[in-house]
Amino acid sequence: MNKALKESLIQFVLAMIISWLILFLVPAKAFFTIYFPSSFIWLFLLVGFSVIARGWPMVPPEGSWKPGKSKLNAGLTQTFLTIVLTIIGVLFITKAWPAIPLFPLMLYFGALLFGTTLWYAFIWRGYPVAGKSGKANFFIGAAIIIILDIFVWSTMINFSGTPWENAAFNPNGIFQCDFLLGFALWSIVWIFIFGNSMQGYPFYKIPEPLAQMIQTIAITILAYFCWTVSLKFLDPTFSWAAIGGGIISWSFFHSAFFGFFPNEKYIQPKRGIYNLIIVAIMVAIWIPLGRVILAPILAKASLAGIPFDLSVMTLIYSLHLIAVLLTVHTFFLFKYPFSIPRPPIGPEEILTSGYKQVITANQENQNI
Repeated sequence: MNKALKESLIQFVLAMIISWLILFLVPAKAFFTIYFPSSFIWLFLLVGFSVIARGWPMVPPEGSWKPGKSKLNAGLTQTFLTIVLTIIGVLFITKAWPAIPLFPLMLYFGALLFGTTLWYAFIWRGYPVAGKSGKANFFIGAAIIIILDIFVWSTMINFSGTPWENAAFNPNGIFQCDFLLGFALWSIVWIFIFGNSMQGYPFYKIPEPLAQMIQTIAITILAYFCWTVSLKFLDPTFSWAAIGGGIISWSFFHSAFFGFFPNEKYIQPKRGIYNLIIVAIMVAIWIPLGRVILAPILAKASLAGIPFDLSVMTLIYSLHLIAVLLTVHTFFLFKYPFSIPRPPIGPEEILTSGYKQVITANQENQNI
């Protein structure tokens, strides 16, 4: 086992432990009714600054950090900035537009916002402004994402059959809110499959924007099929939260934090096929593991009147805690005090053992 993989395993286990302690120690009402719905805005900003803006405004490669300065200080500043912007975003959404209650309705708005963010970042890959500066990418990308989210919210969602059916903020759109939530989560599943595990295969050689358009259509059809068919056989939350959330989580963990191990020696499509096999195995392990280790959390939440089951708990634990901690630690804090993360590899690049050694040597000489 090489040094980078050992460090990634340690990092992941520590994130699991810290996340579990947060769930156990933070009062359930505060965590599930304040942090959880607000964290969708934080996820939007984390993806926006790390992927779309390429580290702008503080961290490499597009941020203000310069050699000789502390990456750790830059990363902490960037993290603090995202927290402040998250608070501002939550206040705007709950007080100005669409003026919805933070809990539970922010869960619907946030899921749509997160889905459109990932669609723009991993499927459209910043098109048509990806070649511009990180600053331009962020502001133009954020505008596209927010406009799209406003359109989806205003035309697609309705709260029929809920206590908010007659509320002034109910858009009375095409899909009932719970159905649209599951559809959004399954759309994110396929965004991660095509955008992360498969690295755009088999579409990445098609000219832009045709490739992105085809992927968008394919994702929409596959997500709708998976969601509607699964509803015939599975409990809804087990479908979108346990299975869907598990695929999202492990596609993200395996690609962003474990560097496609041990498939980095292959190119697409072999790498992607093997990646999906590993994701499937990890999801099969993760679901029962989550049901065991999160049982005390469910008992605590139930006493506080939180209406979630173990499937939703597992998704929260995976995406809203572990993934958030790993994203901040890896892309803002550069895995400090571990070796800084290596550059991502493309679908037709092979990470050879010699290349690994060069990267490791460079990492050890980088200023933190």
